Amino acid sequence: MNKNRITYWLMIAIIMVTVGACTEEEGPNPNVSVITVESKTQNAFDKYLDEIYRKPYNIRFMYKMEDIESDMDYQLVPALYENSIKMANLVKYLCLDAYEDVAPDGFLEKYFPKMIMMVGSPAYLNNGTMVLGTAEGGLKITLYNINNLDVTNAAALYRYYFRTIFHEFSHILHQTKDYSTDFDKISATDYVGGSWDDAWDSGSSLEAGFISDYSSKETDEDFVELIAHYITNSEEAWAEKMEAAGENGSAIIGEKMAIVKAYLKQVWDIDIDKLRASIQMRASKLGEQDLDKITIE
Repeated sequence: MNKNRITYWLMIAIIMVTVGACTEEEGPNPNVSVITVESKTQNAFDKYLDEIYRKPYNIRFMYKMEDIESDMDYQLVPALYENSIKMANLVKYLCLDAYEDVAPDGFLEKYFPKMIMMVGSPAYLNNGTMVLGTAEGGLKITLYNINNLDVTNAAALYRYYFRTIFHEFSHILHQTKDYSTDFDKISATDYVGGSWDDAWDSGSSLEAGFISDYSSKETDEDFVELIAHYITNSEEAWAEKMEAAGENGSAIIGEKMAIVKAYLKQVWDIDIDKLRASIQMRASKLGEQDLDKITIE
């Protein structure tokens, strides 16, 4: 046997010994699973969410940070547990219960988004604009900035959370059954598309017949912004806005609102004035609510 052959067989022997050692000493134990399954044990809050969201409406209220449901375009942090409890009670009280006061039976169960996700931090676009909320295909609404929740400030609750919810829910409604094309014609030449955030000086969009700067993006956004702002402003606050809009702006908004009201009543059997009254009544009694409860009374 020559020297090269001896070297070859020596190398084979070393490899075999090494593999055997790995198999016996470092390899996985065939009797122990390498797959870990996350515990699904429910805490008291989870059980409470089942009772007020899942069972009556088939809605999943998500307060734990789930990568698969998070937007990877933003640097985000989870929502505080205690603030998530408050938001769960707030959304039920100010939104779902308010619609229950005026909507037909089964309305929320059929049309309301099936997932509501809490995120602790704000999300910002590259231009510095804060994202107040997002919606995905009528199935999920994500609310940001939960860790800065102030339950004593109704105006802030409307601005950061509830206008987003009402706005996105209204998108689902018109995407299911569309509104009259007469609405499209009112401000047809005045929509500004993606430049809505820098197209207007302070108050000028209102004078042009848009309830918010974002309303001027396009007709669908205009339509749902009117609903969201109308029901989150008292009758007196709305009258002040119309005065600020001036004769031209208030006339345009009034023409649009006539179509919005007729649409909600004729198509969905919802009186928007009664809906607003319910929301405003509930907002006036926020201080009386136990927003930290996690048990059914």
